[in-house]
Amino acid sequence: MACGALKFGLRQNLSSLLASKHQSSVNKSRISPPLRSWHASVLKTDYRKVVDPKYNKGTAFTHKERQILNIIGLYPSCHRTEKEQLFAVYTNFKAHKTNLGRYIYLRALRARQERLYYSFIIDRIEDVMPIIYTPTVGIVCQNFSHIYHTSMGLYVSKYDKGHMTHVLNNWPETDIRAVCVTDGERILGLGDLGANGMGISVGKLDLYTALGRIPPQYLLPVVLDVGTNNQQLLCDPMYIGVREERCKGEEYDELVNEFMQSVVKAFGVQTLIHFEDFATPNAFRFIKKYQNEYCYINDDIQGTASCGLAGFLAAEHITKKPLNEHVIMFAGAGSAALGVGNLLVKELLSRKIKEEDAVKNIYFVDVDGIVTKGRKKFVIPDIKRFAKDLPPEKNLEKLVEDLKPSILLGATGQGGIFTEKILRSMGKNHKHPAILACSNPTNKAECTAEQAYNFTEGRALYASGSPFPPVVINGKRLTPSQANNAFSFPGVALGVLCTKPHTITDDVFLVTAHAIAEYAREFAPNENALYPPVKEAANVAFHVGVAVAKYVISCGAATIYPIPKDITKHVKDYQYYTDLGTALPSVWPYPELARLPLPDRDEDMECAD
Repeated sequence: MACGALKFGLRQNLSSLLASKHQSSVNKSRISPPLRSWHASVLKTDYRKVVDPKYNKGTAFTHKERQILNIIGLYPSCHRTEKEQLFAVYTNFKAHKTNLGRYIYLRALRARQERLYYSFIIDRIEDVMPIIYTPTVGIVCQNFSHIYHTSMGLYVSKYDKGHMTHVLNNWPETDIRAVCVTDGERILGLGDLGANGMGISVGKLDLYTALGRIPPQYLLPVVLDVGTNNQQLLCDPMYIGVREERCKGEEYDELVNEFMQSVVKAFGVQTLIHFEDFATPNAFRFIKKYQNEYCYINDDIQGTASCGLAGFLAAEHITKKPLNEHVIMFAGAGSAALGVGNLLVKELLSRKIKEEDAVKNIYFVDVDGIVTKGRKKFVIPDIKRFAKDLPPEKNLEKLVEDLKPSILLGATGQGGIFTEKILRSMGKNHKHPAILACSNPTNKAECTAEQAYNFTEGRALYASGSPFPPVVINGKRLTPSQANNAFSFPGVALGVLCTKPHTITDDVFLVTAHAIAEYAREFAPNENALYPPVKEAANVAFHVGVAVAKYVISCGAATIYPIPKDITKHVKDYQYYTDLGTALPSVWPYPELARLPLPDRDEDMECAD
């Protein structure tokens, strides 16, 4: 029995010993440091820098780049060329069923890969421009608070008064050369959308880069949030802006004035300040107040004016009839129509035509009817020069029948206001009537391309603010032109940023109008098109940019030094390109430099003694 107990005890001790050895082995394995494939002295690239949208190439990083940048494994194994990436983007873009869905997809792409985003816009401009700009940008602005997910620009609110320079300096980029700002009070033809107007500032600057090829790091979209009078937004719990009615009067003017001063303090006196979608009375006031004090433009008035006048110049060329002999009627008397009218008068004055003769064939029709001298009050003083000594008349159909305009421009925001009777009347009175339905978005157009062509037997010179598809009349395919500001403002901005004038005169927009019309003539000399096709918008922007740069330099307003001898090359060198290239720094062979022999240790000791 004693022998059995001894055996049992030995068995127990052996089991305990083996168990403790196993536990010791497990513990050792737990505290052993993991093996690393690099030595502690090897620098590891900051992953956040690699995926910064400015530098990120996604699957276009080569395997060598991935290994050296320590991002191997963080992307799938495949390596895609830029062409393959663009195909993948286009496939995903087309997979979305709605234009709003496509816009959201593109914003996500912009937040990941900046160069691929702009490369895609440039490559597919006819497909993409209606998404990032009119007409889809109108839907975007209406829904902006609901689709907002990340910062796209800077929000400067009424509560930042006295601190706007500090707010502007919070933007991550410091070398800002152009600012596009809106207060959201008159977004397209949609009215007051408040802080949701950020969509229009972003869209404009996207075209600065996609068409004007202006480097995106130089551009800053801004909303000046002074409240909104849109009750639907004020009652929307998702609204992202100041939930108060708009400030106005002196308080409003002080906020705008501080913003202008703050931009100059933060970024410099040569910073281009682009006003967008301000209410019409304010837009005209600010042009007069700031045009001679800042590097300032208002695209709704001046950009639209240059684009509209370009269409008139094209109509003059096609009809072989001098512009001053055309009867021109504007339906609508807001910032867009008045801007075109004023620039048209400036063009006629430049031809040595007296002002009374320049305005005699120009008619304006607004909500109260034709603008006459008998009016007691002119909401916008600029319109007074166009007032006629005629009896009041509100019926647009009757006015067209009586006055027989050969050019009819609509900027009313009222879809379908150019009726069949109006269009047939124009077709009856003129061989090639020019009809410009400029209101945006598409459902606000005064008439469609199909209506204009059908009711004039295909003879109309038609253009619209938003795109319409081609129309077939009597077996002939007619492609409508697009009277889009995208033909003007990217090129104006390019020319201005290349020459850095302190102020921008109206003559710049005359130059722009002639450059657009000239390009349209040269691109399609045998076609009755008022504007070049949208696919040529980037080339038009470059053509305009060079023309503007030459004008600014020739009139002595440029502040660059030295003045370039080859202005076309100077503008070209300024532009942004989306080529991916290598993500690695350049290396080159270096010779082995001469070395001096070091003393041995014994000699060191002797020197020390």
